[in-house]
Amino acid sequence: MTGPHIHAPATVPDGCTWRPATGDVGGLLAAARAGMAILPRDLTPARLHALRTQMAHADIAARPAPPVVIAAWLKKLAPLVSNPPPPAQVVGQAAAIAEVCADIPLGAWTPATRMAWCRQPPRNGYPAGARWPAPGELHAVLYPTAQRIRAEQHQLRRLLALRERG
Repeated sequence: MTGPHIHAPATVPDGCTWRPATGDVGGLLAAARAGMAILPRDLTPARLHALRTQMAHADIAARPAPPVVIAAWLKKLAPLVSNPPPPAQVVGQAAAIAEVCADIPLGAWTPATRMAWCRQPPRNGYPAGARWPAPGELHAVLYPTAQRIRAEQHQLRRLLALRERG
């Protein structure tokens, strides 16, 4: 073999499996999104702890995805589509996808988004999700998850800053 090769070890997990906030934190975020006033006194010590925990999770999810995670995600996609590239070409495909999807964070490269790719409705009679993705098509499917991570991170920062000011 000549040239650089990137191999994704079988033990590389999908992205950090980002989970949107639930419970009190999810309720606070929903209230803030709806424009309801959140007062510093609403942020009890238990809620602050939960907010900080979710913020740490969102911060990890918002990190750039390493190429090895993208390659592992694609490797797991290969058996789910009808026209995967040969394994030797997945590395080249992963590099192109990583370049186009550079703004898609770690938390978006999960089993759920892989299923979102596969379960797309047909477009013009073409079963898009049954085929290997073009980089731009994949970006379009992953982008909404990336935006939800960033929006939650922003709202969490606002709530934590509210407590700091109060």
